[in-house]
Amino acid sequence: MKKFLISFLCVLTALSLAACMTGCGKESKPLKTFLSYTEQSFDSDYTATGVVCENDNWQLKWDNVTKRVSFVEKATGYTWGQIPVEAEAPQYQENGTIKKNHPQLESVIRVIYQDPKSFDDVTAYSYTGAVQTDGVYVEKIDNGIRVTYDFLENEFSVAVDYTIAENSFKITVDPTKISEGEEFKIHSVAVAPFLCGMKNDSEDSWLFIPDGSGAVIKPFESDGVGSVGQKYVYGKDLSYQTYSKQNPDEQINMPVFGAKKGDNAIFAVITSGAETAAINWNIGSANIGYSSVYPEFRIRGFSYIKRPDNFVTTTTLGSFKIFSDGIVTRPLEIEYFALFGEKASVYGMAECYREYLSEKMGLSKDLKEEKTATFKYIGAVIQPDFVVGVPTEKLFPLTTTKQALSMTEELSAKIGNNINIQLVGFGKTGIDIGEVAGGFTVAGKLGGKKGMKNLIEALDKKKINSFMDFDLISFEKTGAGFGKSSAAVYHGGQVVKYTSFDTISKLENQDRFFVLSRNNLFTASNKVSKKAEKLGLSGISYASLSNTVYSDYSEQKYYISGNIAEDVEKIYNSAAEAGFKTLSSGANVYAAVSSDYINDVPLYSSDYQITSYDVPFYQLVFKGYRAMSSVSLNLCSNKQDALLRCIESGISPSYTLYYNFDKELVTNEHSFIFGSHFEGNKEDIISTVNSVKAYLDSINGATITDYIRLSDMSSVTKFDNGVFTVVNFSDVDIITDYGKVPARNYITGRGE
Repeated sequence: MKKFLISFLCVLTALSLAACMTGCGKESKPLKTFLSYTEQSFDSDYTATGVVCENDNWQLKWDNVTKRVSFVEKATGYTWGQIPVEAEAPQYQENGTIKKNHPQLESVIRVIYQDPKSFDDVTAYSYTGAVQTDGVYVEKIDNGIRVTYDFLENEFSVAVDYTIAENSFKITVDPTKISEGEEFKIHSVAVAPFLCGMKNDSEDSWLFIPDGSGAVIKPFESDGVGSVGQKYVYGKDLSYQTYSKQNPDEQINMPVFGAKKGDNAIFAVITSGAETAAINWNIGSANIGYSSVYPEFRIRGFSYIKRPDNFVTTTTLGSFKIFSDGIVTRPLEIEYFALFGEKASVYGMAECYREYLSEKMGLSKDLKEEKTATFKYIGAVIQPDFVVGVPTEKLFPLTTTKQALSMTEELSAKIGNNINIQLVGFGKTGIDIGEVAGGFTVAGKLGGKKGMKNLIEALDKKKINSFMDFDLISFEKTGAGFGKSSAAVYHGGQVVKYTSFDTISKLENQDRFFVLSRNNLFTASNKVSKKAEKLGLSGISYASLSNTVYSDYSEQKYYISGNIAEDVEKIYNSAAEAGFKTLSSGANVYAAVSSDYINDVPLYSSDYQITSYDVPFYQLVFKGYRAMSSVSLNLCSNKQDALLRCIESGISPSYTLYYNFDKELVTNEHSFIFGSHFEGNKEDIISTVNSVKAYLDSINGATITDYIRLSDMSSVTKFDNGVFTVVNFSDVDIITDYGKVPARNYITGRGE
């Protein structure tokens, strides 16, 4: 076994070095890497205890004895620090001795590295790795201090900047200032794990994560380690090859999180490095005694290889991570905003984030008219077929351009023309992946270019918005100017291939596709604009681009999904300059800000066991600023509950539909097939849309001014035109200050 292990490691090392050499050939500039630990020297020029600096709103304090940083909000006198304020006071055990805080609670930095023998991830904590070994060094910087945590035993160090701004404080890690020795490969850093922390079972306290629509977590206490989890901001990096199926869950579309404790709350925005981040939670651990949410940043990219069947270690399962030499070079920064009083709420956090987006990302109230409903028409699928007994494939038309017009005319005659039409899967291979952007054309079986022109002209005459969808990211076949050489690559130079997800169940399919290289995205989008003009399109949909992130190791700036927000913003701005309206689906925040319309807005969180209740945080931020429609109601397990969630935040319902059904479609793997047939849904759609039309009209263009949670199962939403809405998600009638609300229903009215 020992001989095999040595041989395997040698082969693995050789392959890794060869791969890295291959990858380096693609780099036009030398790779930026971590500093060499052996070449670093550390010293402190600041050793005082007390106030380091202050402005009108904040004081930054340093305790040189405990090596803790804290921030005091002057308006309330409340302290937010690297440990919860309630954990700073001495805690006593039954025998009268002082009970020490858990080392994890005291650690402001967690460094995750790879064990070179087992290939497992290992976490080093700043308290045990640096503080207790006298490895903490402090220097004064503008508006704050820099603290370097020297992990002597592991031979790596991390410098962290703590600063105050006018209305906030910031914690920043610059990856280019991290040093590393020869043995351990650092790949992630978690920052301030218990700054957004609170004592377990605290009353009038909760944690917030933007999972799906948004989720509130109450800090219950459980036995032992509690519940620990992680979700990537902006979703899974497509370039990370995996060998196991994903659990179906919602996506984090916004790089934010927060905590409320009584009349005080803290709201955090990951202002730099969000595409590399994950939001972690540690809930209910009896060992630690506190619950928290916090960010973790990936700073070194990797790819997976399968573990050989006869390679056995005590802990490693499934696959190994092989890391790149190059690192993320942009700063990793979290900005924290304090909220108090009535603003210490979910709505207060949403309002804070909206203001941040307005100031930093240009979000303005250039709202296009909100719609009564959005309809996503599916053009075609690839269907298994046989020709003289030989298995093959064919394009099965689900909805032709003529049928799309017929469906729209039938719906608009009953519900009006104030609707959006999203045309998905009208390219060469339908909704299935083929050439980039479906070949930039319309499949002949669906009506071809002429049929699409006729459809768009007819919809334009009715003043109905339409958007043809183009997938810029995924492709399987060479065509339209893009082939295998146009694909993104891993850090070793190998071409990236990924496994797709079912659009409804969110489970992995059994397929493998290329992703377009990041430096080809803008080229492809320009081609879309030119082809869209020839097709007579007035609107473009970028469904996959708006909610997908991926790495490309051909250039270091694209490592770990780097610069994805900037690339997407550029593409959307270009489409707008060309005169096209744009629509996104389940959009990450950077795409949402750049879009005219957003479809597939999440209504739920992933409903983890830690979740106390869902909140419409996404909608609270964008209502009145961007026109939104929900995920498809006809594909939700509980349509009435999903409709109530639309009503709660004032967004319109959405539906996925197709026209032609044939019994042979039972062999098709797309899960929407059995819930989206037009004939089976149209009467319910007409009834549902008409039932909420007057309500949606009453808040058309209105922004939300408050959102109050009456209980885990009921809420009040207030709009800036005086309309209020009370929603009851429970199975029993409730009495509120606004009136009686029937079970699973809502009431609405106008206040003063």
